[in-house]
Amino acid sequence: MDASAPRAQALGPRFKLGGISSVASGVLFLLKSVLDLLVGDPPSESTQLPSWIASHQLPLSLTNEVLFFAVVLLIPVIFALYRSMDGSGRSWVGFGCGILALAVAIVLALVFIHGRLVYPVYGIDLDEPATVALVVSLYYGGMHEVALLLGAALVMLGLSMRQGAFGRAVAVLGVIVGAAQLAGSFPWLVGPLLTSIIQAMFALWLVLVGLRLVRFPISG
Repeated sequence: MDASAPRAQALGPRFKLGGISSVASGVLFLLKSVLDLLVGDPPSESTQLPSWIASHQLPLSLTNEVLFFAVVLLIPVIFALYRSMDGSGRSWVGFGCGILALAVAIVLALVFIHGRLVYPVYGIDLDEPATVALVVSLYYGGMHEVALLLGAALVMLGLSMRQGAFGRAVAVLGVIVGAAQLAGSFPWLVGPLLTSIIQAMFALWLVLVGLRLVRFPISG
């Protein structure tokens, strides 16, 4: 047993919480990928946006709720990853977890923006095409930024996992998923099907990471 084992044992319950949260977040992100596929791309003509929202009211509403809980569940995951990979002593781990935390903050802000499409506030509906176009462009433009941040974070964390307890498979998948996030950060170019597949890959990575964290420390 190495010198860090007692510390890992003491933090075991926190790792388990992070692991359970990671699996749950992965399941929710998988559900979001299916909902995004059902919603499809928004029309490029602003005059068509109100009718597009009306015809996709249910999946858009579910997407908003699912995304909120999925991203909130990432908070204990970031903590568990940082501690389990000794982020204080490994700059790339700290950098990757920091970028992931930044992505979480941005997504939470985007959830509020996205919610205005389907949930009126004080009975105020967005019915002007120009206003709807602004909200839609802010949301999808923001998710483009999030995809870039996630891609960079996953590549960093994947490379840092190569010789750790997470295993080579999780490390390699992290790099692959990170690269896919970078390549698919332009959903209006790659299309809804490929975008949903890339989201599902991220969900799979979260589930695998969560299963490893639940068992952490894996060896003693």
